[in-house]
Amino acid sequence: MTVVLDADVLIGALDNSDTHHTRARRLFVSWERRNEARLLSVVNLSEVLVAPAADRRRLRTAREAIAALGITIHQPGEAIGVEAARLRSTYPISLPDAYCLASARHASARVASFDERVLRAAEGEGLATIETGTRRPRPR
Repeated sequence: MTVVLDADVLIGALDNSDTHHTRARRLFVSWERRNEARLLSVVNLSEVLVAPAADRRRLRTAREAIAALGITIHQPGEAIGVEAARLRSTYPISLPDAYCLASARHASARVASFDERVLRAAEGEGLATIETGTRRPRPR
């Protein structure tokens, strides 16, 4: 099975001060244990690297950690770009979040995100999601 990561999951795993750090690390351990492929759109990679890019050493460390986590960087083509635009216009999500979802559709993968809007959009599109422990039950 393959999982496509939203930037917030990887940021959480890399930054021990992030509120999602513990949950993100648990997810990576479970994916590694089950030998699940992990994909990240190059667009979402840019999001992850914004803070580390301010310092060369931090940037190098972040890139090494991403490689050590076994993440494959996905290079979206034109079809994914068009799909991301459609998703962005349909749901209240950012363009990078739309790339995450479009990449998941293209790879027939599940989506991992801590962002409720991304998870709702994924469900609206019929995409499978990973239980990240952040969702609140919906009132009936």
